[in-house]
Amino acid sequence: MEAQRMKETALGADLPGGAPKPGAKAQTVAMPGGKAFNLGRTAPGQKGPGRFMARVGAGPGMAFGEKFAVHAGTVGESQKGPEAAKAYGKLLAGLSPGPLGLYVHVPFCQNRCLYCGFVGQKPDNQLMEEYVSAVAKEIGAMGATAPGRPGPVRTVYFGGGTPTIVPPGLLAGLTGAIQKNFSLASDLEMTLEGRVSDLSPENVEGFLAAGFNRFSLGVQSFDTRIRRALGRHGDREKAMGQLSNLIRRRMAPVIIDLIYGLPGQDVSAFLADLETADRLGVDGLDTYQLNVFAGGELERAVREGRIPAPAGLPGQAEFYLRAAEFLDGLKWRRLSLSHYARDTRERNLYNPWAKSRKNCLAFGAGGGGFIDGHATYRLPDVAAYLGDARRGRFGPDFLTLPTGNEALESSIVGQMELGYLNLRKLFGAGGVSPGPIKALTDNWAQAGLIRLNGDYMELTDPGRFWGVNLTQALVVTAKENAG
Repeated sequence: MEAQRMKETALGADLPGGAPKPGAKAQTVAMPGGKAFNLGRTAPGQKGPGRFMARVGAGPGMAFGEKFAVHAGTVGESQKGPEAAKAYGKLLAGLSPGPLGLYVHVPFCQNRCLYCGFVGQKPDNQLMEEYVSAVAKEIGAMGATAPGRPGPVRTVYFGGGTPTIVPPGLLAGLTGAIQKNFSLASDLEMTLEGRVSDLSPENVEGFLAAGFNRFSLGVQSFDTRIRRALGRHGDREKAMGQLSNLIRRRMAPVIIDLIYGLPGQDVSAFLADLETADRLGVDGLDTYQLNVFAGGELERAVREGRIPAPAGLPGQAEFYLRAAEFLDGLKWRRLSLSHYARDTRERNLYNPWAKSRKNCLAFGAGGGGFIDGHATYRLPDVAAYLGDARRGRFGPDFLTLPTGNEALESSIVGQMELGYLNLRKLFGAGGVSPGPIKALTDNWAQAGLIRLNGDYMELTDPGRFWGVNLTQALVVTAKENAG
């Protein structure tokens, strides 16, 4: 889940479910890992900052009528198929020296949780072996195409899907291929995403031996009743026990995802989850807002009355604000709008790397990344990916072209993810006209979403809840008014 983070590959409006038309303006964005989301609901042709104004005096959860996007960002025209793969090969061959991120996608899951909007399939051992062999071959091909040994690689993220269902010995083949073909930074962060039910002592030993030095685990909730309603494996006691066994080793930071606004969940239950996480000694945690995808299993279950409706935006705002207050009281550090760290063991390198669209090469079916201002995406069709691998064909199915404002957008997204924006630099080196931005910041300050502090705009806690809206508004408005 952290990889949606997230880590953003630009796709066409029809994804997932279809490919964008060549040259069409794309309207969705997908994080590395192949997750595609609608960028927003601004009316076609509508311009100006007025469409991004907040409601003054409406309360934290009613500042806007809806979330403009799941992840902030804009996209350009896209190429697809052989054209995209050919262009990607040229980009890779001309890749300039510099720090890199790597993303490896594992598109397998044992079951589909109700809330999940991602693509995954149940594997067997033979399929996993064939898939890992193909990805290792792709890693070798990418490393051979890029000049020299590119890097250094600062962060590697294995996302999915559920990478921890792959046997450690197979994963070691992939980490070994990365080590062989890329130069790795001495402070490399290598994250394995997965679920706590896979954390047997033997698996943990194997994951560590394979080189993983950070674990990101989708707990979502410790509440047994809620876990079972969502399709999660194991009850509260089992989840806590398996986490404890990993944490006690103190060999790698342990990060967990917790979702708020789930069906049947109230604020006290979510705070109890946070208290449990703190007591267990996890090194970091993400508090994620539940997103209900139209046509998804969760939306269908609510519509059919099988589970209660999840919290709306006003309710979710209360979850977010109470959680922030609770964790602040425990002296956890805020590393981003949704990510907290207990201490310095947790660095959270990958998420900011992906969200600010730094160079991040992606491998596997469903993988998305960035290369020199271009966003890349491979469809999560395992059979097609394996077929291409047998023929030695690697490359994205879609390549989104730069718009010319990547540096500006990356700067805004990167700062806003940390809860602030340097307005002086935006209006100076960024070349953005201050008038439209000032109209937004004046309104947002009145609505209690930001504080203006000298050269800086700082997000309040309600502003952090609406951080994606504010970031999306700034990105769009800045690009419309850049010199």
